[in-house]
Amino acid sequence: MANNEKKSLPLVSIIIDNYNYGRFIQDAIESTLNQTYPNIEVIVVDDGSTDSSREIISRYASAGRVKAVLKENGGLASAMNAGFEVSSGDLVVFLDSDDVLKPEAIEDAVRAWHPGVSKVQWRLEAIDGEGNSMGLFFPPLNAHLLNGNVRQIVKRWFYFGASPQSGNMYSRDFLEVAMPLPEEEWRACADYPLFAAAVFYGEVISLPDVLGLYRLHGGNITGIKPERISVILERNDKVHRYLHERFGRFVKGIVSSGLDEKRLKLVNAILSKKNAIPYRSRVRIGICGAVDSLVYPFFTSSSKRVLSFIWFLLAGVLPGSLAKFVAVQGIPDSVIVG
Repeated sequence: MANNEKKSLPLVSIIIDNYNYGRFIQDAIESTLNQTYPNIEVIVVDDGSTDSSREIISRYASAGRVKAVLKENGGLASAMNAGFEVSSGDLVVFLDSDDVLKPEAIEDAVRAWHPGVSKVQWRLEAIDGEGNSMGLFFPPLNAHLLNGNVRQIVKRWFYFGASPQSGNMYSRDFLEVAMPLPEEEWRACADYPLFAAAVFYGEVISLPDVLGLYRLHGGNITGIKPERISVILERNDKVHRYLHERFGRFVKGIVSSGLDEKRLKLVNAILSKKNAIPYRSRVRIGICGAVDSLVYPFFTSSSKRVLSFIWFLLAGVLPGSLAKFVAVQGIPDSVIVG
């Protein structure tokens, strides 16, 4: 490709955030350097690693293949802020250093993008620590993906249908408003405020293809367990605050709790003595969740709708021990997100 033709294409900044993933970082870097799209800058931010990461990153930087940012540990938002500050791209991808992009990922995403789009997202396939497929996809293969101007439906349901960090490409116009991220609040899960805000700022394009690999291993596997529910709810509250502070005029009228949040609040109220609520309040949440289940637009089958309706009614109305049994059995995440 001629140099002038390359310069006419949008510049894409791929910012790799890394902390002590020396065993994976080379795969991540190589996946960015092997992209079929020609106009890319690669920035690797090391957030105070103590393993072999910096040695590996420095080799690529010394060869002029990536730009290295070496900093003290400050958490994920701090690393993302540092990378964005030195980036120049019209479009930006934040790639976790234990994930990889398929060679055509950026080319496909740029082809789909147009002015007015705040985010292009694609599916990721889960792999284990050795790179073996786990047969899982994020978002799930049957999930309803958001496309176009989806501000109103997200306001109503607080549902983003988003890919994890490495499956998103953001416009710089959007990130100029969204960044810098509050660093103390988002030492982890710093992709959440970005994919939440992007749907309010502009259009969203969801590609159906699997264009990256999302590594699940001992260092990052987390589940929705009862002891973590309060942490997740607190994180949701932080996102609400962030949205109102940065994107206030776009998010007027947004619901305080989506269907999934209602589920978590109900389980938390039943299982946690500290967060116990009056029976009448539990009934109210259960009935509201059951009614919402009947019209929730993201279910992919009537059976999931019925299961969700029944679960909310039972968890909300049954007395103590029986409600606890229902809550412990839980409702699969796939019922809510698919």
